[in-house]
Formats: sequence, structure tokens, C-alpha cells
Amino acid sequence: MSSCRQLLRALKRTLGLGRRQLSVDERQVVLVTGCDSGLGHSLAVYCYRALNMTVIGCCHNLQSQGARLLQQMSTGEDDDGTERRRHRMLTWQLDLLQPASIEQVQVKLEQLLSNNDYQLMALVNNAGIMCFGEFEWQLPSQIEMQINCNLLGTMRLTRQLLPLLRQHRGRIINVTSHCGLQALPALAPYAASKAALRIWNDALRIELQQYGMEVVNFIPGSFVMDSNIAARQQQHAQQMLEAFSDEQLAHYGNYFRQFNEYLNMLSGFKPPNKLRDDGLHSKFKDALTNTQPAALYIHEPWRYKIYRWLFGICPAPLTDWLAVRFCAMPSYESTKGKELRD
Repeated sequence: MSSCRQLLRALKRTLGLGRRQLSVDERQVVLVTGCDSGLGHSLAVYCYRALNMTVIGCCHNLQSQGARLLQQMSTGEDDDGTERRRHRMLTWQLDLLQPASIEQVQVKLEQLLSNNDYQLMALVNNAGIMCFGEFEWQLPSQIEMQINCNLLGTMRLTRQLLPLLRQHRGRIINVTSHCGLQALPALAPYAASKAALRIWNDALRIELQQYGMEVVNFIPGSFVMDSNIAARQQQHAQQMLEAFSDEQLAHYGNYFRQFNEYLNMLSGFKPPNKLRDDGLHSKFKDALTNTQPAALYIHEPWRYKIYRWLFGICPAPLTDWLAVRFCAMPSYESTKGKELRD
């Protein structure tokens, strides 16, 4: 009988029966990680301003420009000139590589929820680190950093907060990546972390649905230019170069130099940009407030859409060629040709 009920629920959900948007206000709490810049900062501001929710914006550095902008929102007056009844923007420090930092966030969240009539609506796992470079170039510390932050850190935080989320029937929104759908060159450890995150997300969704909880995989378009996810790329490249053997330096030298010159645009910390993308925010709102959110949301430009379709239908040799075309970065062959011409 239980199996029949589960089947009926699955069919009902497949047909979209009973889907509706939940009303949200300042009593609903959403915790977003990676709010120093980029997508995380934009989502925190959107939840605060457009959805009127109470937002916990978790930042790696409370002195970052993005963190300070969020802190400014918790002071002052509302648009109508009245003093705010409660602070709806809370900015907390979170380092996913430090278990003590994760525990501190849990303690503060428990205190917040116990002292007010709040409902923990969602955990948005957005924080991540990216390092470009062929797998042989990347140092073990760089590989482990990406796996530890993007995958293990996200798992640690989610596990720490799951009792609270379960008590409030909150949902989990995991921001993954197109790199988790298709392997791309020069991003092997990052793609591995996001692919693992995608599979973990799906397993967690199946586990938690019996408790009335939702787990969503949210894949945005490429916002690497609007975030600081790769801000330390040139520092990472210098560390790779210094670790090269004489043989590696002779083999990769010119290619490595041109590769990282191409990536110069990613380096350096950028001011937080509130992404003005109504389509992105609309999909995020549905993931956050629909009673039956989709298992997967993908927001992408047409270029991504076409490539993703081609990746799905082409055999491996063509897919590999398309992946190189999609990334459009210098290759060993292209730099060898230039070297000969010079």
C-alpha cells in the first residue's frame, strides 16, 4: 500500500498537479553561502529586496566589499521612512574548510530560530572555488582545496544543518555547474567536484522526500566574470610554475604562459555585481518558493543550450572536439604553431 501511495505521489508530481507558489515574508529565513560576490551576493540581495525575506548572507571575509554592502542593508530605515521592525539581512562569516566555522553558524542559527517566530525556509549552497589548469599542472593542495570546498565543505555544512532543516521542513538548493554535466579541459578537479555534488544532490533528494523536504539542483549560466570564484588564478598559476620540473617547463613553457595570459581577465578581486537577470531570478524564486520545485533548474544562454544538446547526442570523439571549441582557450597545438611562426 505504501508503494502505491508513493507511485501516485510521483505521478501527481510528474503531471504538476498541486503546484503553487508559497507566500514568503520576513518570517521566512534563507541562508545563502558565498555572498562576498557574484551569484551568492545577487541571490541574497534578491531574497531581501524582492521577496522581503530574512536573509543570512554567509561570507568568507566579513571585510570584503560584498559583505560590507550586505551589512549596510541591516541598518537604517525602510523605504517608507519607518524604522525596521527586525534586522532582515544578517551577515555571518563562514569558511567551509573550517569545521569550527560551520559549527558556529549552526549555533547562531539555532539561537536565531529559537528566539523568534522564524521558519527556516532554505539553505542555498552556493560557495565554491575554481582553479584553471591542466590536471598535471595543478598542485595536490589546489586539487584538494576545490574538492574540500565545493564538495566536502558543502556536505559538512548541510549535514550540520539538516536537523534544523528537517524540523522546519526547509529545502536545500545546491548550486552546481554545467561542468558537472560535461567534462571540460583545464577544469578537471573543479568539474569532478561539481559532478560529485550533482550525484550527491540527487541521492539526498530521494532520501529527504520521505520527510517532506525538497532538494534542488540549480545550474546557473557562466558568471565567472562577475564573481571572485577564480580571483586568485594568477597566484595559482605562479605556484604551478614554481613546482614544474625542468622537463615540464621545457614541454609546457610557452603553452603555459599563453594559457595564463589568456586567463588574466579572471584574476583580481572584483566589486560585487547584483546580476540583473530576471530569468535567473524567476527560476530561483520557483526553486525557493514552489510547493513542488523541479529537481533541476538550468539557466543558460543559447550558446550553452546548443552545446549541451550537442554534447548529449554526439559520440565521444566529437564531444571532445566540441568541449575544446566550447572553452575556446589556448591549446598546446595552437601555441606550438605560433611558436614555430615566431
